[in-house]
Amino acid sequence: MKTLFITFIMLTSTLGGNLIQDTSRVSGTYDRHEDGIYYFIGDNGEIYEFNDITEEASEVFDLMDEALLGKLFSITFTRETEENDDMEYNTIVALKILE
Repeated sequence: MKTLFITFIMLTSTLGGNLIQDTSRVSGTYDRHEDGIYYFIGDNGEIYEFNDITEEASEVFDLMDEALLGKLFSITFTRETEENDDMEYNTIVALKILE
């Protein structure tokens, strides 16, 4: 049984690559939710894309509510990146309305 468990751990660690996760905060105006992605626009026109939102954050603000479009938010999010991949997966963990 131990051998099976050790083999499983070794396979998952070698196949998946190293996952890097950090937490960041940005300010942005809520633009839209499209194809499962939440879009916010920053002060300089940069576009922030978020793949997911935690249940805790979605209980505070329901981003499906069109009344929130155009509102300025402080967005706390986690960014996950695999070490060998350029893909980022951003998850909103907290929202605070600034307007």
